[in-house]
Formats: sequence, C-alpha cells, structure tokens
Amino acid sequence: MTTIKQFLCGATVAGMVAATGAAVGAPAGLSAVTADWLLAAEHVLLIGLDGVNLSKVLEYAYDDDSGFKTAMDQGITGAASLTNHTTLSGPSWSTILTGVWDDKHGVFNNLFRPEPYNQWPTVFNLIEYNKPEVDTTIISNWEYLNQLAGAGGYSVDNNIFVPAGDSPADSDALVTALTIAQILGTEDNPDDISSFLFSYQSQADHAGHSFAGGSEEYMQSIINLGANIQQILAAIAHVQSITGDDWSIILTTDHGHQQTVTLPGLSIGHGFQSPNETSSFVIFDQAGDDANDGSQSLGYSTVDITPTILSLFGIPLRSDFDGVSLVNDPAVLDGIVEPTDLKQSLLDALAMYGYPNIGNDITLAIRTVIGSVPYFLDKFVTEIDTFLQSIVDQDIFLISGLAEVAQQINEFFGGLTVNVTNTVAHGFAYLLGSGVIAPTDAPLPLPGAAEFTGSLESLLAGDTFTAPDIGDLDLSLLLDVDALLG
Repeated sequence: MTTIKQFLCGATVAGMVAATGAAVGAPAGLSAVTADWLLAAEHVLLIGLDGVNLSKVLEYAYDDDSGFKTAMDQGITGAASLTNHTTLSGPSWSTILTGVWDDKHGVFNNLFRPEPYNQWPTVFNLIEYNKPEVDTTIISNWEYLNQLAGAGGYSVDNNIFVPAGDSPADSDALVTALTIAQILGTEDNPDDISSFLFSYQSQADHAGHSFAGGSEEYMQSIINLGANIQQILAAIAHVQSITGDDWSIILTTDHGHQQTVTLPGLSIGHGFQSPNETSSFVIFDQAGDDANDGSQSLGYSTVDITPTILSLFGIPLRSDFDGVSLVNDPAVLDGIVEPTDLKQSLLDALAMYGYPNIGNDITLAIRTVIGSVPYFLDKFVTEIDTFLQSIVDQDIFLISGLAEVAQQINEFFGGLTVNVTNTVAHGFAYLLGSGVIAPTDAPLPLPGAAEFTGSLESLLAGDTFTAPDIGDLDLSLLLDVDALLG
C-alpha cells in the first residue's frame, strides 16, 4: 500500500470541507484535493469522546436529532464502569487502545512516555504489524493520543493533530470536518484499501474541568457532541447509499466527571472513584448486524475495544489481553438483551455501580495525587515558557533578549524538575499497583527485522500533521444531516 503524506495547509482543509458540503448534493465523486490516505474499503471507525457521562447523554441528548441516539438505535449500548482503575485520561485511553488495564500498561498520568507501548502494543501497532495494507488514521485534538499513535515501532499511517486553540468546541468541529472528509473519501476507492480511523473530541472534558459535569456548559458540550456525531453518521449513511459498503462503528469515553465545582472556577473533574467519575460506556454497531439494533449489553467494557477492532480485521488476539472481542466472545453475546425502554435500562445499570473497597479507593486516590504533581508542574513550566515567548516575539530592545535567556533557563531547570518528579511518581505508582504485570506474549519484532512482512511505505508512515486554524469557515454548515439520513 502506498500512503501519500500531506501537510494539511489551509487550502487543503478548506477544500476538504468544501468537498464535504458538495458531496451532499452531488454524490458523483470526490474533490481533487482528496489524497490516497482518504480512501478505504472495509471500515472500522472508533469515535472517542473525552469525559462524557452517559447519564448526561441520556438526559440532554437522547433525541432523534442527536448522534448519540442514532448510534444507540443502530447498535448495541453498554453502560461500563472503571471501578478499581485510574480515571485519568492517559491511563484510560491507554486501556482502550491497548486492550489491557493500568496494572499492565503502567500509564499513571497524562505525561506521555513511549515505554509502555513498547511492552504493550497499541491497536495501531498491531494492525500495522499484522496487516500493513490497512490504512490507519488518527484525528485528535489531544496531542498525547497523537504521540501514542506514533509510538511502538509500527506507527499509525496518518497522524493528524488538530490544535485545541481557544475554543474546544471549534476544535471538535474541525475534527468532525476532517473525519467526514475521510469518510467521504470512500466513495471512490478502486484499490479497495481497508481502513481504521480513530476520531477523538475533547470539549466535554474541558467543560467538566472548568464548570463541572452538572453545569449548563457541560450540557451544551454534550449537545454539541451529539450534533457532531450525527454529522459523522450522516456521512457514513451517504457513502453507504453509493458504495453499498458497511462500517463497524464504536463510540466510547475514557471516564465521567464530578457534578459539582470543587474550587471556585475549577472542578477537579475526575481521577478518583466516585460513580460519576468511573462511569463509561461502549456503543458498538457491527457491520452487517442489524438484528441487535437498539439492544443493550450487560457485559461491555472499554478494555474490549482493541480486541474487537483486531477481530473485525481478522487479526489474532494476544493471549495476555484483559479484554475480549465483542464480535464473538460467548459471554458477551449472551449478555445482549432487548429492553423495552433502553434509556431507563441504561440508567438502572448506571445506578448499580458504586465505589470499590476502601483499600483500593485509597490506593488509587494516592496514585492519582502523586501522578498529578509532575503533570501540573509541566503545565506550569509550559505556561511560563509561553509567556516568555510572547515577550520574545515582541522584539523589545533588551527586554526580549532577557526574556529569551529566561526562557532557556526555564526550559532547562523546569524540564529537569518535571522529569525527575515524574520518575519519582512512576516509582510510587508502581508500588501502588501500576504496571506490575508483565506481558506474557512476545514483543513485536523491531521494524526491519526478518519477521516483518510490511512494505517500505508502512515503515516510513507515521508522520504527524498539524491541521491549521481555518479562520472564519462555518463548520456548522458542513452537512445537510436531514438530507443524508433521509
């Protein structure tokens, strides 16, 4: 497979968005700006939503205009829980994307380290190693996930980072636009290239931290995400009407959110073991499975997502996975039910989740606090660096030069402090149960070793692209959703 790498310049992004809108009225083909990496044949889409409480989805976005309900109506929904596991984004997304819990992968905070993914390969690594002909893409506005997708030796083919900017909602809208462009690229795919796409949005988590999960701002973020998902699903329905292809679609979140403000202007949000924080969900719409549309699973877990994606591509599962495939695991299949009222049944399932035993609760709380120290130090150092850079950019006589010197001092000593603190925190996290279980499967061979059967292009893949600010472009008018959904 030949993968074309492109820097997403402003004109290209605008062209993608224009092509998205044009395809609604004229399903004849693609814009000329569409590159090879937008093509696909067999499709698996993972939509990752950071910090979304399922209870709030059911309260604010369980209506026919929301993509949440559309996805539930077209698939199987399971209320899941992260009880006894860290409810921070780094560890939780690592579980989703490796198929093992934090006692194995050892990620304990939101500072990226590549080492865990050398021991515990990600879904990107396992697809690229076993089936390098599958085109893999991540579109994300949290750089940690882009770094994760580029780690582990066999990195993602197309690594697209969308800057968060000043508006998480606008950033999510751009992620949505690029995701739709990727989907619409499947209208014309003469080479039958299969694909896996991970599309990640973050505005709910930002709203939860700034205003808490019970706020109007959090409510609006849930409504916005529902609208974004609806556009993505409409794009899939559009290409299905042309190609006859089907997509397997998974929606999930990494944790929930506390409902009240912890400090003035700030909610701690998550990281501990309250039911609102450990709340999660998985919505799974398997290609070709219409018989279970609108059903509920009593056994879905976020740790099952990577095994499920691999099984959809026919890739053998590791024996040391904690998760199982939602496609064919007997226990999971036996746990699918058809409630008379899906919304109420999901609320009942959420009400059953509680706290872990007191020992685990305290242990995980200590791990979160210790792991958060280097993370917040890093944010503080970064903010100082950004402030000093703003002075340097003004080119003020003498002052800018002094600011540049101060910036270098801050980067050296600040970076050293963060690294040392994170190393110490890593040691404490290990003593508290993070990363204590080693893999039993052999590691993937290094790229270039005799065992690797992929192409040269797949070895060169994994460049990270930054999607630029697209200015005043109105992303809300991307698609006529009603027209696409019929």
